[in-house]
Amino acid sequence: RMLVDNNEMETITVSLILEDVSVDVSLLMALDQDLMGDLKLGSILNTKHIFSCLLSTIHSVGLSEFLMDIGDIEEFSISGFISDETNESVQSITKAIFGEYKTMVLETIPAFTSTTIRPILHGILQALVDTARDDGECPEPDGSLDGILDFRDLFLSEERSLELLGQGDSPYGNLFRLLYNLLKDLMSESDENGLSKLNEFLVAPLTKSQSGVEGALKFNGTLLDLNKAEVAQDIWKAFADNLRLTMSDLTITGLDTLRSPVKVLNPISSFAHLIENQLSLGIPSKPLDASIQFEIEVGDATSPLATNNVMDLQLSMPTMEVLFVLLATVQKSRFMKFPLKDILNFSCWLSMIPVSDKSSTIDVGLAMHSLDVLLEGINAKTACVSCSNSWLEDFNSILDFLDKNQFISGLKTRALEIVSDIMQGDWVQGMVDKQITAASHRCPHDPAFGSLASDLTTYPSFVGTRTLVDGILYAALPIAQVIAVV
Repeated sequence: RMLVDNNEMETITVSLILEDVSVDVSLLMALDQDLMGDLKLGSILNTKHIFSCLLSTIHSVGLSEFLMDIGDIEEFSISGFISDETNESVQSITKAIFGEYKTMVLETIPAFTSTTIRPILHGILQALVDTARDDGECPEPDGSLDGILDFRDLFLSEERSLELLGQGDSPYGNLFRLLYNLLKDLMSESDENGLSKLNEFLVAPLTKSQSGVEGALKFNGTLLDLNKAEVAQDIWKAFADNLRLTMSDLTITGLDTLRSPVKVLNPISSFAHLIENQLSLGIPSKPLDASIQFEIEVGDATSPLATNNVMDLQLSMPTMEVLFVLLATVQKSRFMKFPLKDILNFSCWLSMIPVSDKSSTIDVGLAMHSLDVLLEGINAKTACVSCSNSWLEDFNSILDFLDKNQFISGLKTRALEIVSDIMQGDWVQGMVDKQITAASHRCPHDPAFGSLASDLTTYPSFVGTRTLVDGILYAALPIAQVIAVV
């Protein structure tokens, strides 16, 4: 704008239309990796502090390259003068100069932007970074937080947390709340087949990283080895002096068939440390399948019940719904001081949970609080790998006969009860506690890291429950009767 003699303002407009513009920009940043790794999770729980915390790890930042290349200048004009005569004169001069020197201008723009514009932008960037670093410091984690983490305050809004009887004052900031909302958005989205978007973004890559196949998990080697080397009672020793059951090589496929609704890490009203989960798996064209190899050995060659059978068991479940509630008590102090360098180390997350303590007045540790599994049909097939009993070669026909007489559906109900009992029992809890203890030795920032695992704790051994014994009898007696007839 210009002020002319009669105190009127002249607004002059410069119009420039560019074609085929390309810009090459290189940003040079010197970031201290150790400082970045040592940043604590508690320092960035409020998203407003993330930028200042990142700046605290940067030594310098600059614009090392800024190069602009223009293919053509389609139009260049100057207008807006009050005097029409002046306006026409300027337009005429502009066109004359532009026609004469346009090619030269286009050729010099790359050098001009690199040698003149880049230093100016570099100085502006440095000033912005310095100002931002001076205006905000990266806060230290809140040392006043102690005790056990409340999942309602960690994942939910203040209003929703209060509704579920949490504190409702955002003691852990808003970072995990934002991440949880992103997870909920993913869980609510589904494709035309009703499959959750989590299959694509989470399940498929995680399972492929473990097994090499999307939607599959493989656990090779021995998973369970129950051995009774000596039978104390004479009445049983007369039939067999040793019993052994082993299970190995478990493969599960079809895990990438998660269907809506999906619930993961859902806080529960009135309980600070319980999280609800609901998973629906399987579609008609892609059921959930599981296969496992098991071996049953009874007695030696002199035993009247001598048997040694190795079999493959395959289960196919068209649909499955799993509802389970986990108890997880995470120590606030460990959570707040968690360094970012170990953010992808699962052992470090696990080591924040204390082992279970039955003498404690409150529940602590990581445990299965409740478990319900709903199956819509189940198909079972077996194959002998090495069977000393010849009738097992035709075991599938026996299963088909029992299935027609509703035996399999009854066995399914009892099997689910057994699984629920085992998952909530002392044996599984002991295995979980053992993994938590071992995780401390595998986590770089844990005080126990690098020390020899000298855990002398005696963990509970497997003990057959009444439900398990009843289930075995329920399965064994009808099968024995059919075998006797066959």
